[in-house]
Amino acid sequence: MRRLIKAILVLFLAMGAAVAASLLLDIPGGKRFKRYCSYPDMKALMDAEKDDITATVDYERDGTNYTLVVFKPCRFLASGPAVLVYNPDGRLFDKSGDEGDDGRFQRAWPRPWRRRHAETVRRLKAIVMPELFFYAPATMKDFVEFMNQATKDFDDPGVPLEKRGIKFVCKDSVAAKTGPEKPKPDAPLIPCRVGATTAWDALTNVCNSVGCKFVVSQGKVELGE
Repeated sequence: MRRLIKAILVLFLAMGAAVAASLLLDIPGGKRFKRYCSYPDMKALMDAEKDDITATVDYERDGTNYTLVVFKPCRFLASGPAVLVYNPDGRLFDKSGDEGDDGRFQRAWPRPWRRRHAETVRRLKAIVMPELFFYAPATMKDFVEFMNQATKDFDDPGVPLEKRGIKFVCKDSVAAKTGPEKPKPDAPLIPCRVGATTAWDALTNVCNSVGCKFVVSQGKVELGE
């Protein structure tokens, strides 16, 4: 009888330890993930949490275009990143605090990104360049050509010359889109001033100004609708 009681106690202790461990895994980053989910729409999220975003991915499912916003891991020993899914109206549609350990999420949203994309995002955020202002009649094609050169010119000087820069491309559907009207008739199309910005902020701000999206992959940024 004593052995049976001991066995039952051991079983309950093991179950309690498993539950406690599961809860503890969620504590690191748990508040951060809850904060991500609290924003009223995708724009508010991206404006407030841009430093934590590692990728944004356009995703078509059943004829509907969604945007997946990928973050740094939010769990201790996480198997994958945290991911929020937004519908075409910019409203939160689905989410996962640990994509790598979330079978339900993986079945709903087969992985459209790779971890190496995060390195390109890191480089975009590390490249400091003169602040730019994007005005009509400059087009997204002009912007892509500008960024192809700027990311080479302002990349880490420690990187070999042939490896500097990030490739920018844009789909035909957005190539002809123009920036907002310039405030002064004599203002340059893409003027640079004394202020500084990052390649990531320049990319985000220009895309927001014309209403297009971008996808980051290894060493490449693609702009589209």
